[in-house]
Amino acid sequence: MAVGDRAGRYIVLDGDYRIVEVGPAAEAGFGPLLGQVILDAFPDSRALYRPYYERAKRTREPVAFAQYYDGYVMHVGLEPVGSKLIVTWDKLVMLDVLTLDGLKASLHNALSAISTWEDRLTRQRRRETFRVVEHDA
Repeated sequence: MAVGDRAGRYIVLDGDYRIVEVGPAAEAGFGPLLGQVILDAFPDSRALYRPYYERAKRTREPVAFAQYYDGYVMHVGLEPVGSKLIVTWDKLVMLDVLTLDGLKASLHNALSAISTWEDRLTRQRRRETFRVVEHDA
């Protein structure tokens, strides 16, 4: 299954959220989990990710969100394809929690990265909307 241009950072989940495919750049972290339900493999992520998985599955529309997990703020993309769900991610910033000054600086960087990501997402959505309008004309 070919997946966008995410430099191989993707996994594919089946309808039960079982990992059925792992991109080359995700092999080290997710390869050993092939065949496992991702929410069972990372139980502390269940409350953070499952609502987004459910929304993508229910609406059959792509879902994108920023999420903090395991020390990183990440941009996560979900794309339903048939009965499967392609999960992609980009690490935006790592939070430094060792000192208050480090946390303050890394939170500032995280907010800036999220703002930049939101701006790009808004521009992309506008372009997609314009393309739809152009095709309707």
